[in-house]
Amino acid sequence: MNDDFICSLQGDWQSQQHDVAKVVRRLRRNRWTPHIVLGGETLICAVALLVGLWFAWAAAHNEQHQVLLALSAVVMLLTAPVLCIAIVIARRPGLAWDAETSESLLSVGIRRAESSLRAFRIGRWHIAIIAAFVITLWVLEALGFIHAIEFLIFYTVVCLAVSVVAWIWMMWRERRVRGEYAACVHLLATLQVDNDSDPA
Repeated sequence: MNDDFICSLQGDWQSQQHDVAKVVRRLRRNRWTPHIVLGGETLICAVALLVGLWFAWAAAHNEQHQVLLALSAVVMLLTAPVLCIAIVIARRPGLAWDAETSESLLSVGIRRAESSLRAFRIGRWHIAIIAAFVITLWVLEALGFIHAIEFLIFYTVVCLAVSVVAWIWMMWRERRVRGEYAACVHLLATLQVDNDSDPA
């Protein structure tokens, strides 16, 4: 074995150790981030539920737009709790924090990445529900069941803008999370191979 080959192996090992240390430091620094994100998402769901209750109250007191308000109330009151439960189930595995070894923290990183990827799928369901609701409103407007063309134009533009921004953000974040997931899986596998090859 020549010296260049040995130096290359040492350089690869030191680089991997540096990468592991960097990932572990980032995980420690962001230990409470998933809890904060889940808290924010739960708060948004709670606000959506309150808005749904307001729509229900308004539908009972506004004959002119009763159908529009009642439909909005039904959609909000049905979807907000379901999506909130789904996001909690998706995020929960990423909240656990194991004993602080390099291997356990890389496993934490993998679980958090998987939780985020599940949350992105739920986020896309949010967008699909919004799109279905807007289409339903336009169909009801065309059939004459509701008469709120100005509101529908405004609502459609707002929903479209929010959905496009959310979709682009989720695609950007998903690429980063998939990269983090792949890095954690690779580094964990490398550490396990190194540990298995070390003499007892």
